[in-house]
Amino acid sequence: MHLKITAADKTDVGKQREQNEDCAYKRVESSEEGDKGLFIVADGMGGYKAGEVASKLAIETISKALDSFFKPLPDQPTIRLDRAATLKMQPVRKGDASGQKTRKLDETSEVADIEERLKTAIQQANAAILRHGEKNPVARGLGSTVTAMLLHDQQAYIANVGDSRTYLLRDKQLTALTHDHSLVAKLVETGQIDPEDVYTHPQRNLIYRSLGAGHKSIEVDVFHETVQPGDTFLLCSDGLWEMVHQQDLLRELSEPASPQKICDTLIELANQNGGEDNISAIVVHVSAV
Repeated sequence: MHLKITAADKTDVGKQREQNEDCAYKRVESSEEGDKGLFIVADGMGGYKAGEVASKLAIETISKALDSFFKPLPDQPTIRLDRAATLKMQPVRKGDASGQKTRKLDETSEVADIEERLKTAIQQANAAILRHGEKNPVARGLGSTVTAMLLHDQQAYIANVGDSRTYLLRDKQLTALTHDHSLVAKLVETGQIDPEDVYTHPQRNLIYRSLGAGHKSIEVDVFHETVQPGDTFLLCSDGLWEMVHQQDLLRELSEPASPQKICDTLIELANQNGGEDNISAIVVHVSAV
């Protein structure tokens, strides 16, 4: 089964911020094996010319590090044999892999390899943001959240650092695939506040994990999901999900509309509900060819 990907993105400054420190990225390419896609939302921190630089650095570094997924495999070199040469072929016993030229990684190994490459790309982005802060004292302490999804070979690889989220709509159920690295998420996890309190808690913007912000090393959460035709993914910054709650996200993502129309509607709803932060959304529809 080959997959067809349709995606759109939109970012907006919101109603209460002077500049947009969010950054969104999408890339979809087609091949005989089906579509591949890379999607990233980054929410910068650090103020003017710091937060917006951090989010752009994150996306530029991650997308460059994962560029090889979109390039065709190099052609195998051809070797001209001397007709006088005699090649003696040795039989290969059953179960003996020594005579095999290539061996396809089993699914578990391939998944682990791609997850590690995604994690490494995000860690490289962290290093790039730190270097920028060291070279530019006025931007010292800049940082960014990030959530990224790579769609490759009917699999979705999702990563996040901070409180930007990736959701999956499947069979009329909307599920957050990522976990927030925030104070309020910890309070919910330990039962100190109710899940609905995260939208109004006075410390809801405090996160304990991000790219940059002086973190020499970071832990990246990586998740893996087998993609099904009919799946819809949403990647967004907290400026969206804090303003447009779960039931409203579910309603809009379930509409038989284009990804661009859904992005437009979600941004509009976030602004209608206060637009307290920058707002970014990427909507990805997956179908079977």
